[in-house]
Amino acid sequence: MKLVNKWYLPDSETNYLEYFKNLKTDQYQEKQRQYSMKFLSNKRTALDIGANIGFWARDICRIFKKVELFEPHKLNIECLQKNLQDYKNFKIHEYSLSNFSGNGELYIDDNGLGNNTLSKDSGLTNKIIVKVKKLDDLDLNEIDFIKIDVQSHELEVIEGSVNTLKRNSPVLCIEAPKRTEKELSYLHEIKKILKNLKYKVVGRYAKELIFKK
Repeated sequence: MKLVNKWYLPDSETNYLEYFKNLKTDQYQEKQRQYSMKFLSNKRTALDIGANIGFWARDICRIFKKVELFEPHKLNIECLQKNLQDYKNFKIHEYSLSNFSGNGELYIDDNGLGNNTLSKDSGLTNKIIVKVKKLDDLDLNEIDFIKIDVQSHELEVIEGSVNTLKRNSPVLCIEAPKRTEKELSYLHEIKKILKNLKYKVVGRYAKELIFKK
């Protein structure tokens, strides 16, 4: 573990170092967070799915009464705990979310652990077995905001969250790049399932797409 620009990072991490160096900042995706928060009506409980080392979680913990964090990788979890040491209003769930429950293969990028994914199409070859659950298994309530950034596994997370979304109607902030035909097709499937749940696209900032009922 190493401390860089006020953030604890895994020792192997290099991708974020380049980000901080090139942009000369100590914040990651700060503008995306600020933009997504404009759509909130309440600030009770937030979910950070794909919490990584806490770049979003630190601000989310500051804004919301209660925060549920989902991160399966041990090295990220260790840094996440250190980066949130000033907060007490969060719980870390040490597993992945998807549309099934059981064990799954998490593909790992040691140089950039933010690229870890359950997607078999990632091009990554190093993998570990992690515990997987559906969000609907948890029966969470009073949810006002959900951020999902799980590297091309967002659709599967949503498929496992249908009852939770029906019951809570949170604002959704979803990483949804559209650089290729494959990404556009994947985004179309996300929009289709959310449209059936009465969600509409209300904004976009960079790769983050905002949905609200």
